[in-house]
Amino acid sequence: MASSRDLPEGSLLRVEAGGTAICLVHAEDGKVYAMGDTCTHEEYSLSEGELWDMSVECPRHGSRFDVRTGAVTGLPAVIPARTYPVTVLDDDIYVELED
Repeated sequence: MASSRDLPEGSLLRVEAGGTAICLVHAEDGKVYAMGDTCTHEEYSLSEGELWDMSVECPRHGSRFDVRTGAVTGLPAVIPARTYPVTVLDDDIYVELED
């Protein structure tokens, strides 16, 4: 799916997995997380935003989402973002999508 070489710590990366837009996050805890790339407030790409602590901030209106759970950590969004399990093997990042 993606390589960890393309995702330095503290960065976001948009990828496609099974036709789904995913925002990969290499958080400050050293782990890689995956969430839906579309903000639940106003369909804008989260991967174009910024990482603040353990939350991704949407560049459109500043909504924030916890990278671990998808929970809203900053308004105006009220609907959580979808998150996906991630496995990193060697340098490869795999996101598990539901069937």
